[in-house]
Amino acid sequence: MNDDLAAHQFAEAVSGLAPVALRSAATLRLADRIIAGHDRLPALAEQAGADPDLLERLMRFLVCRQVFDEPRPGVYGLTSLSVALLHGHPSRLRSWLDQSGIGAHLDAAATNLLQALRTGRPPYPELHGKPFYEHLASHAAGTPFDGLRSDHAESFAAELVKSYPWPADGHVVDLGGGTGVLVDVLMSAYPRLRATLLDLPDAVRLATERSTAADHGDRFTAMATSFFEPLPPGDIYTLVNVLHNWNDDDAVRILRNCARAAAQDTLVLVVERLLDEGDPYAMTAMDLGVFLFLGGRERTLGQYQKLASAAGLAHVETTEIPTGLRILTFALARGRSSGD
Repeated sequence: MNDDLAAHQFAEAVSGLAPVALRSAATLRLADRIIAGHDRLPALAEQAGADPDLLERLMRFLVCRQVFDEPRPGVYGLTSLSVALLHGHPSRLRSWLDQSGIGAHLDAAATNLLQALRTGRPPYPELHGKPFYEHLASHAAGTPFDGLRSDHAESFAAELVKSYPWPADGHVVDLGGGTGVLVDVLMSAYPRLRATLLDLPDAVRLATERSTAADHGDRFTAMATSFFEPLPPGDIYTLVNVLHNWNDDDAVRILRNCARAAAQDTLVLVVERLLDEGDPYAMTAMDLGVFLFLGGRERTLGQYQKLASAAGLAHVETTEIPTGLRILTFALARGRSSGD
């Protein structure tokens, strides 16, 4: 990268206008409206409920940055960038940026990074009056967020099931299992496998609906409870993208809870991305994000091993998944009895 380009990109990053412009475009669903044929300025402004003059200036800003195309004056098209803003795009980027949904809450917390640096505390609970998940539930935002969780789980569930030797007729307890995407794929692949899912009430309701539609019958159980409470017995406990949402002390509490409920041959599967692997841009962004919103952090394998050891668990093996996730398998440490 030459110095002029680097300076230009740095100026863009610190101006603060580009993120706001993108979020406005996402909230107004401009990409969807353009692809639907409302590609001329007057029609686009009418459909979006926007001031035509200011919308033209916004589009000029975004066209200049190759987010949108303008093949003729006042006529707009999509580029490879704005395709990601379409409602049905696999990344669900538009939903995350939409300022009428969860995006506004997340962005508000992100702007308080300086406060977090000074206090060492996540700003989301102080800003919104409640921790992340409680705030979403109290503002009836749980269902849209659960939809985003479901979309994310569908991007890796099939590979996760294929990448691990699951017991054909065992019992999997999925902690923080969301809307049941993983257990649905598991029970479909293993017709004798039983599964129990623990999560908040909104997610449990959606998971139950999913299981009923798949006709899993009494092989599936859902519990609207916390994984900090005593856990039901199981052959495998799964924590998929869960521990990175919690600080070290709480992560140890969750793992210790698994160890207390475990039998001698029970396994605990921690499924996460590792901080020192993969795309550093994505991992460092996620690392800051999970702290700002939840007080959590991304971790290395060594850090997960240390947490597990403090909870009475020993690392058995690591399994790679093509999507970039890692399955970290833990079992009761030698000399430790279940219930200790």
